[in-house]
Amino acid sequence: MIRKYILPGIFLFILFTGCYGQNSYRQAGLRAGYTGGFFYQKLTQAGNGETGLMAMLSFRGRGLQFTGMKIFMGSSLDEISPDLFFGWGFGGHAGFISGNPEFYSDGRYYYSENNIYALAGIDALGFLEYRFREIPVAINLNIKPFFEIELPSHFLLMPGDIGISVAYYF
Repeated sequence: MIRKYILPGIFLFILFTGCYGQNSYRQAGLRAGYTGGFFYQKLTQAGNGETGLMAMLSFRGRGLQFTGMKIFMGSSLDEISPDLFFGWGFGGHAGFISGNPEFYSDGRYYYSENNIYALAGIDALGFLEYRFREIPVAINLNIKPFFEIELPSHFLLMPGDIGISVAYYF
């Protein structure tokens, strides 16, 4: 029984604290958008830019989704500002929504009972991030298109989940 909790705990500890020899920093913040919620990310220097992982807990459709992404951030856009960065990423999400969907059949509209629907999908991410030098805060304008399958028989393609994020970095 102890192995059931210790091994996943060690894995999560390594994932979120990391075993990196290079300089790294973390961000924790809020995202406002179609899939808004709380996020945590860890970035490490990699060549001219940074690479890392992001985990997000979001709320949509009276439900809950967990998103995990691999993110890449290029070097700063010095031509515009040394504190402005461009980045991208990819990953996936899983969770559930709770709804009362309507459907049309036999010339009539039907309303089902309030059900819970499992979902899973793939995500992409593109963003511009500005890091303030005086305070450890970053503001981020992002787009997170995604495709998901809602069980038993629905799918959703969202090409324009535009959001804004505010994060504390440490």
